[in-house]
Amino acid sequence: MMKKLCVVFMMIFALFFTGVVSRADDDRIMVMCGAAFKMPMEEIVAAFAKQTGAEVDVSYAGIGTLLSQIMLSKRGDVFIAPSPDIMKKADAKGLIVKDSIRNAGYFVPAINVRKGNPRGIRSLRDMTRPGIRIALGNPEIVYVGMLGAEIVDKALSSQERKRFRKNIVTYGEDFGKLAALLAMGKVDAIIGFSYLSSWYPDKIETIKLEKTDLQRIGVGQAARLPFSTNTALAEKFLDYLIAKESRDVFKKYHYFATYDEATSWIGASLPVGGSYVLPGDWAGKE
Repeated sequence: MMKKLCVVFMMIFALFFTGVVSRADDDRIMVMCGAAFKMPMEEIVAAFAKQTGAEVDVSYAGIGTLLSQIMLSKRGDVFIAPSPDIMKKADAKGLIVKDSIRNAGYFVPAINVRKGNPRGIRSLRDMTRPGIRIALGNPEIVYVGMLGAEIVDKALSSQERKRFRKNIVTYGEDFGKLAALLAMGKVDAIIGFSYLSSWYPDKIETIKLEKTDLQRIGVGQAARLPFSTNTALAEKFLDYLIAKESRDVFKKYHYFATYDEATSWIGASLPVGGSYVLPGDWAGKE
């Protein structure tokens, strides 16, 4: 009799525990987000959580790192990347649900310098002057690093490239850490993005690159992961990312709402996304 009661009790406990876990899962998602979106995403996630009562866990990192995490763990609900070609690669690996993709804000590569621009950097070529301390995103795993490597390789002469690369004192493992190096005064300049001065308005300024130096622009894209255990909440979050509330947050942080806004700021039309095959001498940068 006691044995039967124990079995019944264990079954009831298991059903109760499963129900609790299920209810918890109904209210929680994991977002894998490129670090280039950290500042607006923190605000958007907080507003979404307040509006829905849901819990949103976010992992911010370089895109290469995030893709590796997703492939190895096969976990997560939403992936946010800074370029359509990254989404294509993720789709080719079976890592996203293709028809769930939403666009979430355009941005343009730019030079970012310390507030007041104490080194007088006004152009890409100014970054080749002796003694300028440059940080670049690791071009193998960080999207802005790949963009920076392409700009350096295509816009500068052979001698200018050598001088620029001699000035690189460190490679950031994600965009947030790259930005922090500049904000803390550890470096004089980075190749970053047009919106970065809105992250640290008292510490960072943005200098436009010449339109002839630019090769492409970026656009944030978000998609649901096929491993999602909460597709309804994941889709709700994706819809929120393109709602007016989120668009206003992106605008607040100086992301461009449309392609036309981005190209108007540049003064030229450029391709959105696309990849650059890194020459071997960029490999192994840390």
